[in-house]
Amino acid sequence: MTPRERVQCILEHRRPDRVAIDIGSTASGMTNPTFRRVKEYFQVESEDLVIRPDESSALYNDELMEKMGGDFRHVFLLPPDGYEPVYDEEGVITNEFGIKKKLVNGLSQGHSSPLEDAEIVDIDTYPWPDPYAPGRARGMRERAEYLYYHTDYAIASRAVSHGFFELAWELRGMENMLVDMLVDKEFANRLLDKTLEIQMGLYDVLLTACGEYIQIVETGDDYGTQRGPIISPELFNEMIVPRRKKLNDFIKSKAPRVKIFHHTCGSVYKILDGIIATGVDILNPIQPSADDMDTFRLQKEFGNKLIFHGGIDEQTALIGSLETLKQEMEVRVQSLGKEGGYIMAPTSNFMDDMPLENIVNFARLAKEIGVYV
Repeated sequence: MTPRERVQCILEHRRPDRVAIDIGSTASGMTNPTFRRVKEYFQVESEDLVIRPDESSALYNDELMEKMGGDFRHVFLLPPDGYEPVYDEEGVITNEFGIKKKLVNGLSQGHSSPLEDAEIVDIDTYPWPDPYAPGRARGMRERAEYLYYHTDYAIASRAVSHGFFELAWELRGMENMLVDMLVDKEFANRLLDKTLEIQMGLYDVLLTACGEYIQIVETGDDYGTQRGPIISPELFNEMIVPRRKKLNDFIKSKAPRVKIFHHTCGSVYKILDGIIATGVDILNPIQPSADDMDTFRLQKEFGNKLIFHGGIDEQTALIGSLETLKQEMEVRVQSLGKEGGYIMAPTSNFMDDMPLENIVNFARLAKEIGVYV
């Protein structure tokens, strides 16, 4: 099978020749220092694509993806023409939304919340970025056409890395936003509606440019902690599910054939029915070290409704020995891949605390271990 055929087989809940491997999708790439380390290892000298300059995983390179051996290539919505993140003397970055972040040990961390003290009237007057600003789709159609007609890779694409809920609490501050969702629903609803509106515009731009060429549209919003969901299932169903469904319905209206990938870290077992109700087809990252995320149970209960993406734990297997990594892959194929509905990937971006041999051998091992007989 070609990579594209293999992935399409999985997306149709049919068993392929082997598991597919994804390196480069949401939370499946590399932090910037690791990217440079791996690029040096493979002696890749070609120019990188800067896909999100204000984040800790900002870089992409087709030649490097070729060396690493995954089944996917990716198309990204880009910052608008003329955009440059603003850095202060301490290295703090201000992004398009006015959110300040700082790279600490190679990872992006929030540094301020510009709507922390806002009133509801301030939401309407805030200087929101324009999703239709010129340049966001520059080169996207040409890239997608090239990948579709001149390669046999599966094609995935994303407009955003952080979803409307995550963006709302980055702007407001997490504690404030969670309190708002309980005691000031008018404010919370207004802010969530605004962040959703902007993200729908971004997906509009992306899918207008290249929707007919891609198999998977990536979305994301973190809903879980290590112990359970960030908010109760009841609040999730009230305030998140209808908006997420609105976005997913819009994506399907623009590109009816695509499957919708959703990234949410942590323990989300208790809200999986709600996530599925929004129209999510592919769940990432399946974090097995989080509570309630046993991969055998997930496959048994949800394997007929979801494609599983991820599963190779950054907290355990990827920081261990090569033998530990192999054992983890075997378990994930036996559980998540039992019926073929599994795309193997790390549970988060490859990072500098992981042995280099685990990163550069990831796809090779997956191809050996993930063969269906």
